[in-house]
Amino acid sequence: MAQSRKRTKPQRKRQGAQGSGDPQVRHAPSPKTALRPLLAVLRDVVAVAESSLRSTPNSSQQLVRFDIQILTRGANSLKAVRILLEQGHWEYAVGVTRQLFELLVNMEHLGERENRDEATLQFARFGLLQFLLAEQRRLSYDKEKGRPFNPLHLAEVEHHLQGNFTDFRANTKDGSVKWVSSWCRKTTADLANGSSDPMRPHQYQLLYKVWSEQAHAAPGALIKEIFRDDAEDWAEQAVAENDSWSKDTICFAIMFFLRLWMELPNVKNSPDRIRGWLAELNRHYYAPEISPSATAAGGN
Repeated sequence: MAQSRKRTKPQRKRQGAQGSGDPQVRHAPSPKTALRPLLAVLRDVVAVAESSLRSTPNSSQQLVRFDIQILTRGANSLKAVRILLEQGHWEYAVGVTRQLFELLVNMEHLGERENRDEATLQFARFGLLQFLLAEQRRLSYDKEKGRPFNPLHLAEVEHHLQGNFTDFRANTKDGSVKWVSSWCRKTTADLANGSSDPMRPHQYQLLYKVWSEQAHAAPGALIKEIFRDDAEDWAEQAVAENDSWSKDTICFAIMFFLRLWMELPNVKNSPDRIRGWLAELNRHYYAPEISPSATAAGGN
């Protein structure tokens, strides 16, 4: 009898990076591996913060809900930073870190006002103004482009803008309506310079000057790669630089979030855990200290 021949199926090539037989080729660890200890701290911080948010008493009260929503936004920002850094995109995580910084300096300023409750309501009223202005622009755009829109809704929005929020109107020479750019009439730079924490102006310089090109995809963000020479170790250099910036970004993001948490009296935090997280960051990389006075103020 003729022996049957087994057909051998052609081997499919595995997708993704393949191991090289060249012993000179080095393989850098993935961002998830390189940042593993710092990412573990971030996950723990978010988990504990979200647990604290869920157990916050009197959450139906507006002033309590305000603090809850501020910290929720901060926690979501931390999670966004994690997702971006796990994929090696530190330059995009910079923009989210800046948002955390802006939340922080605004809450610091709000907490320093003579009456925090009144300042909170002022912050919220400015948020309502921004919402109405956005609605006006959206409805006006639909009207100009011939798209369906509700004229009664547009008239109602414009009525509210005309009769309310006079305290947020800026003085203009020609008498035209112009709105101030922030709830407290201060820029982020003003808030950073006016902070009781002496590190805020330096952090502002890093986020809004040194890293500004990355946040805005400016030419400065691209020029280094465009003119990178083809040295043998260029890949290792690029990975090392990316890891260094990623570690800076994650440490700043966590630190800003922890300090933000301390500024929200209606959401319980633990100074001991916060000190522990900062010590863990320092053990694996580096994190600027949070001032002892701030840590003490945050215990509730």
